[in-house]
Amino acid sequence: MIITQYRLIICRFVAVYFLFIPLSFANTQANDEIVEQLISLNHYYPLQRRIEIQSAALLNTPYLEGALGEGSNGRYDQNPLYRFDYFDCETYVDTVMALALAKNLPDFRNKIDQIRYKDGNVSFTQRNHFPSADWIPNNKRNGYIRELNYLITTEKTKVSRTQINLRNWYRHLTTDRIQIPYLTPQLKEARLSQLKTEGSSLCQSKNVSISYIPVFDLLQNPELRQKIPSGSLIFFVGHDAYLSSRIGTPMNVLHMGFAVWNNGQLYCRMASSKAGRVLDVFVSDYLKTYLSLGTLDGISVWSIIDPA
Repeated sequence: MIITQYRLIICRFVAVYFLFIPLSFANTQANDEIVEQLISLNHYYPLQRRIEIQSAALLNTPYLEGALGEGSNGRYDQNPLYRFDYFDCETYVDTVMALALAKNLPDFRNKIDQIRYKDGNVSFTQRNHFPSADWIPNNKRNGYIRELNYLITTEKTKVSRTQINLRNWYRHLTTDRIQIPYLTPQLKEARLSQLKTEGSSLCQSKNVSISYIPVFDLLQNPELRQKIPSGSLIFFVGHDAYLSSRIGTPMNVLHMGFAVWNNGQLYCRMASSKAGRVLDVFVSDYLKTYLSLGTLDGISVWSIIDPA
C-alpha cells in the first residue's frame, strides 16, 4: 500500500511537470517535491526497509543511458544532477541510495553528489564512471558500502582483475557524451576535444580487482542465495570480449542493482536496458541467462550502511 501510494505520487509529478520539458532536462521543482515525499518515509523504517521501499517506488521508470550529468553548470554534460523520469543501472542505484540515506532535501543533494563523484566534486572527470575503479572504492571510503561476500560463502571467493584504460576510454568518447542543449555540431566537436584533452591529462590506467561469488556456486547451492540480505547491492562481475573495441577499455563489473526478497523469492531490482525500464527479475533466472552467454563470472554482494 505504501509503495503503491508513492508510485502514484511520482507518476503524477512526472505527468504534470515533465510533459513539455525536453527529455534530458527534468523540472527541478518536480524533482524536489518527489524527493521530499519519498524522504518523509525514512523516519519510520530501518535502512534495509527504506532501500526496499524507495527502490520499489521507482519501479517501471523508463531506461535512459547516461540519465544524469553535472546539471546546468556542467562543462560537458548538463543532464540533471538528479531526476525521476529516467534511469540507467548506476543512476538508479545512486538515487535510491541517496533517498534511503538522506534526512532532508539538502542532505539528499549532498548524498547523491558524494555517491556519484570522488569527494563529492561535481565534474565529468571526477564522476565515478567505472564501478570497480571508481564507484566501489570511493563509496567504500565514504563509509556507504561494505563487502558481504565473505559472510555469504564458506568457500574462498574468487577475484576478477583487469586494467581500466582511462586514457583510451576518453579517446573513444563521441559527441553523444556532450549533453548541452542547443549546441551546434561544430561546437559539440570542440567541446568533446576539450574533454578528451582534460581527461587524458588527468587519468592513467588503473589496475582493479573485485571479489565475487562464482555463478556456478550460486546456482548449485540455493543456501548461498538465502544468505544474500534484502536491500543489499549486487554487482554482476564478468567480461565482454568486444567491450574494449567499443569503449576503449575492458570492464569487470557489467551491471548493478539491488537484492530484494519478496514472498520467499530473491529478485534483483534493476534498471534494464533490455527491458527498457526498472523492474524485478529472479536472480536465478538472470544468472542462468547470462551464464549461457559466457560473459558472467559471478556476483559481488555489498551492504549499504549509514555512516551517520
